[in-house]
Amino acid sequence: MKQSALLVLTLVAGIAIGAWGIPSLHAQPGAQGAYVVMETHVTDPAGFTEYVRHEPAALGAYHGSILARALPDVHEGTPPDGVVTLLGFPTAQAANQWFNSPEQASLAALREKAATSRVYIISGTH
Repeated sequence: MKQSALLVLTLVAGIAIGAWGIPSLHAQPGAQGAYVVMETHVTDPAGFTEYVRHEPAALGAYHGSILARALPDVHEGTPPDGVVTLLGFPTAQAANQWFNSPEQASLAALREKAATSRVYIISGTH
């Protein structure tokens, strides 16, 4: 009987903690994620491979990550001239800090030697 009561108490405590903690898993109001979208026409594959190899290290300090990189499967409109890359950041401020950073400047120099690009930042929504 004592073991059953302890099990029920543990179950009730777990439910209460879960109910209290779930709202905290959602993003804070106003703290929206942001994305950097790059459309890249590669002119020097070896040089672009070098750029791609260094990209994760340059993103790390700004909590950025590579979410996707591929030739898009276009369903409507004119396709971009090359590969599309999607980078994710926790905030637009972090994305802009990365874009204006010394790490990104040296990385951009590699990319500009190996490709032509359009780069833009968009804010996420919840």
